[in-house]
Amino acid sequence: MKLPGVDALGSVGLVGERKAVALLCLGFYTTLFFMIGLSARTELPEWLPVFVGMTAVYVTAFMGVAAEWFWGRWFATGLGYWGCTMAIMAFVTTRSLPAPMVIFGVMHALISVCLMGEKMAGVFDAKPEWRARWKLDDQGVLRVRRSVTRAASSLPALIMFALAPRENAGSFAVGWDFTAMLLGALAIAALIGLLTSLRTWTVLTLAAVGVAVLAHLGTSTTAISDAHPFFQAVDGVPAAAFPFAGLFGGALLIVAAVPFLAPIASFLRRRAG
Repeated sequence: MKLPGVDALGSVGLVGERKAVALLCLGFYTTLFFMIGLSARTELPEWLPVFVGMTAVYVTAFMGVAAEWFWGRWFATGLGYWGCTMAIMAFVTTRSLPAPMVIFGVMHALISVCLMGEKMAGVFDAKPEWRARWKLDDQGVLRVRRSVTRAASSLPALIMFALAPRENAGSFAVGWDFTAMLLGALAIAALIGLLTSLRTWTVLTLAAVGVAVLAHLGTSTTAISDAHPFFQAVDGVPAAAFPFAGLFGGALLIVAAVPFLAPIASFLRRRAG
C-alpha cells in the first residue's frame, strides 16, 4: 500500500526506531486491556471475555513485530487501521473529539505509519525463506499481505461482536450469543491457517464466515448490553453502535478473501478443463 509522503519513511530508514515506537503503542494497549480485564473479573465479569480476547490480539501483534515474523507488520498494521476506523466512527457518531479518543486514534495511526516502507519490509516480509517455502512470487506475497492485514483489522471488531454480553430479548438476563462465538472462533482458525499454511480452505472459510456474520446481524434477537466504560470513555461509542462491530468485521473478512478469489477460480477452471 503506497501513501504519498507517508510511505517516504521507507526510504528514510530509522527502522529500529520506528519498530520501537510501534512496539511501544502495542505494548501500551496490551497492558491496558490486560489491566482492565483484571478489574472486570470482579466489577463487570460479563465483559471479561472481551478484554481477554483483546489482550490476546495485541499480544499476538506485539510478538509478531518484536520477533520479526514475516506477517508481524501486516498483522500490526491491520490493528492500526482498526483503531483509526474506530476513532473516526466515534467522531462521526458523537460529533466530538475527547482526548482519550484522540490518543486512541493517534497511537493506532502511529503503529501503521511506523511499520510502512520497503526498508521495514526487509526486516519482515521481504525475507526470502518463507517465500521459498510457500513458493510465492511478488503478486502472491501482495495477496497474502492484503488478506492478513484486512483479516487482522476485523479481529477486534469480531471479538466485540462475538463476546460482548447481550441482553436476551424479553428478559433482563445477560448472556452470550453462541452462534456469534462460533463464527468468531472459525474466523480465528481460518486466519491461523492462512498464516501457517495458505490453504484454499482458509480463504474460503474467511469469506464464508464474513457472509455468515452479516447474515446473523439481520436475524439476531439479542441486543448488546450497556457498553463497558472503557469503550464509552475511549471511543465514545454507545451500546447502540456496537452492531457496527459485526458489520465492520464481517465485511472485512469478505474483503480479506477477495485477493485470492481470482486465482482460485482460475485454478478450478484449469482443473475442469
